[in-house]
Amino acid sequence: MAGRRGLRNPRALRESGEAYLYLLPAFFILGLFTFYPFVDAFRMSFQNVRTGVRIDGQLIPFFREYIGLTNFQILFRDRHFLQALTQTSIYVAISVPLTLGLALLLATALNQALRMRAFFRLAYFIPYITPVVALAMVWTWIYHDRVGLLNYILGLFGISRMRWLNDPSLALPAIILFNVLRYVGYQALILLAGMQNIERTYYEAARVDGASPAKAWRHITVPLLTPQLFFVFLISLMGAYRIFDEVFILFAGGAGPLGSARTIVFYLYDQAFNNFRLGRAAAASVVLFGIIFVLALFQITVTQRRVHYDQ
Repeated sequence: MAGRRGLRNPRALRESGEAYLYLLPAFFILGLFTFYPFVDAFRMSFQNVRTGVRIDGQLIPFFREYIGLTNFQILFRDRHFLQALTQTSIYVAISVPLTLGLALLLATALNQALRMRAFFRLAYFIPYITPVVALAMVWTWIYHDRVGLLNYILGLFGISRMRWLNDPSLALPAIILFNVLRYVGYQALILLAGMQNIERTYYEAARVDGASPAKAWRHITVPLLTPQLFFVFLISLMGAYRIFDEVFILFAGGAGPLGSARTIVFYLYDQAFNNFRLGRAAAASVVLFGIIFVLALFQITVTQRRVHYDQ
């Protein structure tokens, strides 16, 4: 009843109207640049989209023809798409848990009373805020066969030079290493903020009971850090499936030797802007959206049950 009276209150209606009025510019931008492209791409995935088609002597710059599920059928028979799907899944399965595990250890170290702690926090965060183009250009020299820093370091241990960006078996590991070191500092700072929010009384009680620091970390820090762990894992999982910039820059616009670094988004880009198969590219984007949506839904409904929001 109180809610109904609030709706009938002219002042409440006026304030709600003003609030929606202020939100209109944001709704407009979201609708124009997010929702409309998404709906149009979904519709385009069921069409054969061609450019520069001449019908009855008239040139039509953008021609659409409904073909049903044909784009999806072609997609799952295309070995390049299946290769991209497999390699992206391998990249996600390795890089996401590896980055999160290293970030958790790094956050634990940064949470200690270390000298120059502020410097180390900034140093680990800089790769994340550095533009990916500049960062990838630096890594092309780090991965260089003859003068690269990584091969020089490996040579100090008697390991022969590796062709990081020219060997099909090393292309994907090179991208994984690049992104793990790029994102580990960002994730560590989020986890560090969560650690510093945990009440010290828990650790004091554990110390009185004779718990070792390792047991306190396992039974206090990690359970109370699950909201931050869940958040970092979810955003990194969704971001990992959309990897593109690193591949494009490290391999000079290509997909690596023998397509060994081809990802779903790179396949989408190649179909749309190199081969002008817009319908097939749209179908690939719908498949990618479906994968991310299912994984995010699984994380929210299943994994979140083990998240402790109350300390």
